[in-house]
Amino acid sequence: MKTLFPISFFLFLTLSVSGAIPKDYYSSLDGLTSAALKTAVHVIICQDTTSYLKYGSNTGHTWQGFYSTDRDTINNTVIDMYSDSLRKFPDGYVALGYPGFGSTIQIEHSVPKSWWGCDITHPDCAARDLNHLYPSDGKYNDYKSDNPLGEVTGTLAHTNGETKIGIGGPYDGYTGTVFEPADKYKGDFARGYFYVATAYQHYVDKWKVTTSQGIMMEADTYPTLKPGAIQLLLKWSRQDPVSRKELTRVEKVYAIQKNRNPFIDHPELAEYIWGNMKDSVYRVAAHPSATAPTAVNRPTVRKLTISPNPAKGQIHLSIDGNTGIFRYAIYSMTGSVVTSGDTAMPTINVSCLKSGVYSCVVKANSENLVSKLIIL
Repeated sequence: MKTLFPISFFLFLTLSVSGAIPKDYYSSLDGLTSAALKTAVHVIICQDTTSYLKYGSNTGHTWQGFYSTDRDTINNTVIDMYSDSLRKFPDGYVALGYPGFGSTIQIEHSVPKSWWGCDITHPDCAARDLNHLYPSDGKYNDYKSDNPLGEVTGTLAHTNGETKIGIGGPYDGYTGTVFEPADKYKGDFARGYFYVATAYQHYVDKWKVTTSQGIMMEADTYPTLKPGAIQLLLKWSRQDPVSRKELTRVEKVYAIQKNRNPFIDHPELAEYIWGNMKDSVYRVAAHPSATAPTAVNRPTVRKLTISPNPAKGQIHLSIDGNTGIFRYAIYSMTGSVVTSGDTAMPTINVSCLKSGVYSCVVKANSENLVSKLIIL
């Protein structure tokens, strides 16, 4: 099959299109403070939770997401914040249907699922939210269990050079076990906890606050995090600023499930909600996003529409509501062309495509447009 667009172009296009935060995405935050600001962030995150992948392995599940969000594309290894072990995705991983890794690497909820006991089939369930799900070394995931984040100051039970499990704090009255990530990932975890405490603040009647779960969380919409947790997470967020890894990952998550971690785009939000700026009015214009440079001087992009989408059998393509003759190529998540042609015919046959997520790239005159295509 002839490739209409080189893979290097596809990768550039994917990054350039997805790298921009939608215009006015955070405009509703302007003029708010503390609790009201947190609730406004919550509304932004949860405005559309219909694209969450199912939990587990196989096509349409968490491991398909991880192949995009947590894969080192240079050496095809799993990015694991819990250990320094190098484990590769198998050859032909996509063709295999995104299998799991068994007990070797597990799906880890950075905020333990047992803390809210959510039904993973719920449409907005945190248990399936890639913004705080990560692949984790199985052994250290088991060691971490549902212990709170903290800094090990007492007996060290386990360490692998990245992760520490042992007695620590900084929580008043708590003398139990904590999980301490590597310094280079402490900010990642902090921003993940800020995200969950905000996105799922409506789990007021779900947070279990009577055992170890109650060390960090409390059953309310504000502040949701307890004082000791706020102190720790703000400290880690300040010491470990947003990394290129996080900026790349948040875009890949957004491409899949259509929401973002605002505490990566705007790390200062944590200060305005819980920190030393919580009594100050938040002004959007005063805080360019961490990803804003990718959107500078971007030309206006016309809208490519695929219908129906999700699809099975045939699709129609239009640009700004208009049909016409233009060239298209449909790419798999690995960047391979699976079908291509032109729209001289009123419909495009996609019955040959397996169920999954694809990118459709259209060349119309001098423009190249891209849109996600879901095949049932």
